[in-house]
This record gives sequence, structure tokens and C-alpha cells, in this order.
Amino acid sequence: APRSGDLGIADARLLAPGDPQRSLILARMRSLSSTRMPEIGSAVVDEEGAALVEAWIASLSACP
Repeated sequence: APRSGDLGIADARLLAPGDPQRSLILARMRSLSSTRMPEIGSAVVDEEGAALVEAWIASLSACP
């Protein structure tokens, strides 16, 4: 189970292949709250990195 809960995302998964909006990995990357990833050493969202991860998740048809 995700350590930080579902972050209010319906039917959330750590990684939801083909569905970035349900993927907690991406939600945590885009967050600046205490649930952000990485947890320390981060005061800004890496939008370029998040966009790359979003595109990767969207391209998946099953968990790698």
C-alpha cells in the first residue's frame, strides 16, 4: 500500500499503466506538499522531468 495514501485520487495506483492521472508516482513528483517525491532537497517541481514520466506512463499498456 502507498505510504502516503491515495492523495485523494480515485482508484489510485503507484503506477497505473496508460493512466498518468491515477499514478501516484506522478502526483508525488508534481506536489510540493509533505508527500512530494523526492521528500527532501526539493523546493520546486521539475516540470520537464514530470512531463517525461507522464509520457512514459501514458505509453505503457501493462506494468513493466
